[in-house]
Amino acid sequence: MIELYLKTNEVKKLNLISEINYKTKDIFNIRIIDFSQEVLKQISDRFDIDISIFNQKEDIEISSRYLKSIDQLSFNFSIPNYNSNTLFKEEEVFIIIKKEIVFYFISSNIDENFVNLTKTRYDFASINFKSHLEHFVFQIGIISDYYADLTEFISKRVKQFYENILTSKEFRPDDLDLIMILNFNNLLIKESISNFQRILHLLIQNKFEEKVITNKINLELDDIAVISDHIQFNFDRLDDLKENINSKIDLEQNSIFRTLTIITVCISLPTLIAGIYGMNFRRIPELEWRFGYPIAIGFMIVSFIIAVIYFKQKKWIK
Repeated sequence: MIELYLKTNEVKKLNLISEINYKTKDIFNIRIIDFSQEVLKQISDRFDIDISIFNQKEDIEISSRYLKSIDQLSFNFSIPNYNSNTLFKEEEVFIIIKKEIVFYFISSNIDENFVNLTKTRYDFASINFKSHLEHFVFQIGIISDYYADLTEFISKRVKQFYENILTSKEFRPDDLDLIMILNFNNLLIKESISNFQRILHLLIQNKFEEKVITNKINLELDDIAVISDHIQFNFDRLDDLKENINSKIDLEQNSIFRTLTIITVCISLPTLIAGIYGMNFRRIPELEWRFGYPIAIGFMIVSFIIAVIYFKQKKWIK
């Protein structure tokens, strides 16, 4: 699907590149959703843009993700998609600026989240953009808000999980799995927002003629710095949760070992007495006693009771 944001503040939805009948000077932004190689070639031919950045999306160097030429600026970064309540999935976002048009290449998953965000927070009809760069910076603000939503989503889950762990007296194996999932999702956000910050810093170095653009990008960087602090808070909370769960595991193991110790000692003493009188020696005086058998049984019972009393005094038995 293709969305055109026109300078008349209208949004047009199209299915094919060939349906774009508007002049370049009338368009602020073109959003291509769930693009294919064929669509990339078509839009490259139609608007004379360089799409080489799509071949370098696996590179980790910022120089490969941020390409600048005389008349075109291209960059890409990945954004975690939180449609799932479990593991996030990274989705690539490509942005190309040329001939006063901003081209966005995104997946439908990310687009759906952006649409939901803008519907609840922004009234596009009341916003009049003076240039394609103003519209571009506005989109950067939406991305920043999306990062904030992701971080808030993780924070709420961590806090809720923290409360459950504190009130629960038993350890559940699923708890550690959930910590790993939350930690991984938080890590994806941190990695993505770090790359996004680097790109914004490179954008500022362009020294836009409109100082308002640079000022707005700086404001977004300040917002992202605050989000990064919350991401670190989430890591700290998850570390605390790990320690709390490990402490509960240690306590459960100590309780198990204590129970095993009590059982072992209480049984071993009677077993020792039984083992002595079970020896096949001819001269064991107690074997000839008339009450030797009940006395041996009594010794075993007494030894068991003494062991139980000892552990009760030590408060190992409640």
